[in-house]
Amino acid sequence: MAYPYSLHAWSANRTYELGDVVRANPAKANTLAFKCIAAGVSGEASVYADFPNKEPAFPFKIATELKDGTVKWESFEPLAEELLRLAPTAIIDLFEVELTQEVNNVNDVLRYHAGKNGLTEDIKFGGFTYPAVPVEIDGFEFSGKGVLPRPTLRVANANNAITALMLAYNVLAAKVRRIRTFAKFIDAANYNQNPSLTSEADVTDLLITQGGNTLIEQSFNDTADPDAKIVETWYIDRVSSENQQFVEFELAPKIDLTNLALPRRTVEEFCPWKYRGVECGYKGDSCFTVTNQKITSGTLEQRKAADVCGKRVSSCQLRFGTQDNLPFGGFVGARLQA
Repeated sequence: MAYPYSLHAWSANRTYELGDVVRANPAKANTLAFKCIAAGVSGEASVYADFPNKEPAFPFKIATELKDGTVKWESFEPLAEELLRLAPTAIIDLFEVELTQEVNNVNDVLRYHAGKNGLTEDIKFGGFTYPAVPVEIDGFEFSGKGVLPRPTLRVANANNAITALMLAYNVLAAKVRRIRTFAKFIDAANYNQNPSLTSEADVTDLLITQGGNTLIEQSFNDTADPDAKIVETWYIDRVSSENQQFVEFELAPKIDLTNLALPRRTVEEFCPWKYRGVECGYKGDSCFTVTNQKITSGTLEQRKAADVCGKRVSSCQLRFGTQDNLPFGGFVGARLQA
């Protein structure tokens, strides 16, 4: 059974019956679905006004219950239903390689599938097209020995295409997403390609009519569900082999990336956010020195050029006031010891 978000979005102050299913907003990246196990009316919109996407905090763990107004939800995995069938449809592996300006000097997302299970045509899933590419991918198996897998991605290097790509861009640390789903959940557009056409006069005796109107039969996939997927995230750690036939990349989980120190955020009294950045959020015209002295001379452009945050709580208060919810990223009262 498919439960696409477009048909199973949660609504406030709505009556739900036993067995009804809703999905969390796709922005949460929650692939679970939620079945009603106690009928009732969902919560008022005002209750969730401050929640992300203005909906209940749907859990990310299977078989977890959630109270919503007088309704009770239980989480389940839609993919598990298909996997436990006597004859499940083919498993589809899709891949996305995300390159960013900060890491790879370009903003782009490369999408493809490996052409397994006899699928050699482009696949459309979630509104995106994944072309078939000559690649081999293995090593995703997990074991209980405490060692995380390091999969390998081998791509055909026809006409030195991949070598040229690596010369133009730095592919190291690029994010690789492995998306697993079933054939029944891919987009309906996959089943409407290259339709055979004929004139109505040639098939007059074969057409079905109702009330004088000809009924046209159209093939489609009514089980399409872009939210029915499992996503694994990996990163390109190194180029393990390169020749005229193929280029092989070794993937790693984020925790195993070279030169990555954990924790990324340490307990210290100073704010680590970039001043006037996304986390900081300050966009005002009041400018100060690093010692919290207000800058009053010069034009606004000159004052902003000299504006420096002292990274202290007092620096934050000068810009935002003494409100309770300051965007201060440090830990008040903490001090690193030598």
